[in-house]
Amino acid sequence: MRTGLAACVLLVCASVRAEGVSTFTAAGYVRAALEASPEVRQAAALFEASRQAWRSQAAAAWLPTLGAGAGAVPYGHDPAAGYAFRHWSLSRPDLAFQESVNLNLFNSFADYYKTRQAALARETAGSVLDASRQNRAFSAAQSFYDLGLKDRLLDVAVENLKIQKDGYDLTLDLYRNGMKSLADLLKSETDWRSSELLVSQAEAERRRALLQFNLLIDRPADAGAVLEVDLEPGTTVLPGLSVDVEYALSRRPELVFARLAVAAAETAASDAVRAGAPQFSADAAWSRTGNGSRVGNPEPSPNYRLALSLSLPLGFNGASQIFNAASARARAAAARQDLGATIRQVRSEVHSAFIALGQALDAHRIAALKQDIARRNLELVNEQYKQGSADVIRLAQAQLDYLQARTEKSQALFGAFTSRFQYRLAIGEPLWK
Repeated sequence: MRTGLAACVLLVCASVRAEGVSTFTAAGYVRAALEASPEVRQAAALFEASRQAWRSQAAAAWLPTLGAGAGAVPYGHDPAAGYAFRHWSLSRPDLAFQESVNLNLFNSFADYYKTRQAALARETAGSVLDASRQNRAFSAAQSFYDLGLKDRLLDVAVENLKIQKDGYDLTLDLYRNGMKSLADLLKSETDWRSSELLVSQAEAERRRALLQFNLLIDRPADAGAVLEVDLEPGTTVLPGLSVDVEYALSRRPELVFARLAVAAAETAASDAVRAGAPQFSADAAWSRTGNGSRVGNPEPSPNYRLALSLSLPLGFNGASQIFNAASARARAAAARQDLGATIRQVRSEVHSAFIALGQALDAHRIAALKQDIARRNLELVNEQYKQGSADVIRLAQAQLDYLQARTEKSQALFGAFTSRFQYRLAIGEPLWK
């Protein structure tokens, strides 16, 4: 009965990990999460829409427009024939056609500004796509390492359960030989049962982490996963902060977006000034019309022309145009201030992430030393307990110290992994590549 619960817990742990198990690396999982992300797919679709809109605007600005048509009046008064009345007749001479080609050569830079704004909208959508990829990749990395941590903590809890069970068995043997009291035996059993509870809690935490892990890549919620994680934090040499700050200021999606917002606002301000000024345009046109008869009707001669025009914009009253331009300039100034605030925020985030990474690496180093000390102390106290020179309280404290040290090292290890990803996110390094 005393070992039944522990055996059941271990059996559940083993069975959960054996069903539907797949192996993942951090990079592979991040790629899978990006492919399964509706947010990333939506951002990619919006980027494609803006790209095609830019192409459409560029084509409208620089390519000629073509026109062609044909018509006839099979019944009724035909205007082309002096309103003669036709009784359901349709012959080749009754067919009229027209063809035309028009090309705008200049329209006071209206097409230039429209194309420029469409290009900026495309680049803005690209920066939104990059930001969506970054955020989803970081969320995936967090989920990956959170599951890795919960796996590790479950292993620690299971090993602690074994230590506590062995300690109880030792106390029971010493109690039967009159070397330990009933209070010592009950204390050992209490610690053993507490470790069983710890295993149960660790397994529940792992299942919750596995649920989030699977949801991000559209797997069944209870599908098993084995993670390939190097149990070392990697290099402990901190990166060059000044270089990375400059890198962040040029590559962070938020800054790219803010700079594009400034460019779009300045373009809109220039366009507002242009729209309020007299409009000059130059257009070239070619056209011809004719009918289907060749008899007595020579080949229609095409018409072509170059047309120039100068006009005031629609709704011109002077004041509205001035105020529109002033409003656009104010929005451009606001966009520049937003860019400045974003630069300040990015600098702060890079420095904060740098400090957090250094702290995480120090925490792992110290936690590793602490675990080694706690392990050696437990071995020493355990031997003294067998010889009767240490009591059960001291043994329990040594066991608890070792459990805490192993837990802290696991947390510090995966904290270092996450902090490294957080630093890469802060400097704008693409996490999905």
